[in-house]
Amino acid sequence: MLAETLKKIVDETPGALGVIMMGFDGIAVMQHLSDSAEMEDIESTAMEFSFRFIELRKAAESLEMGSISDITIRAEQRTLLCRVLTDEYFVALLLADAGHFGKGRWMLRTAVPALTAEL
Repeated sequence: MLAETLKKIVDETPGALGVIMMGFDGIAVMQHLSDSAEMEDIESTAMEFSFRFIELRKAAESLEMGSISDITIRAEQRTLLCRVLTDEYFVALLLADAGHFGKGRWMLRTAVPALTAEL
C-alpha cells in the first residue's frame, strides 16, 4: 500500500521527479522515482534537508507559532515539497520546476492518512 501511495503521488503530479518517506533522523523508509528521474538522488536531498527541518521545527515552537505542517523549498532548478506526517516522519516530493507545486502540495496533503496508516 505504501509503495502504491507514493507511486500515485508521483504519477498524478506533473513534473514530479520522485517522492520519499523519511524519518527526521535521515533514514529513508521508502521512495518512488518517476521514469524520467533516473539520475536523481532524492534520498540524499531529503536526508540533507531533514536535519534543517528539525531546526525549523524548533524555531517555530520557540516562537510560539505552533507545529510546522509543511515546508516548501524553491530553488533555481528544483522544488522540494515536504509534509510532516508525525513527530518522527515526513514525506518529500521533488519537482523539476515549481509550475505544479500547488498540485504537489495537495497530493501530499491528501495522502497523509494513507501514509501514516503504514507507519
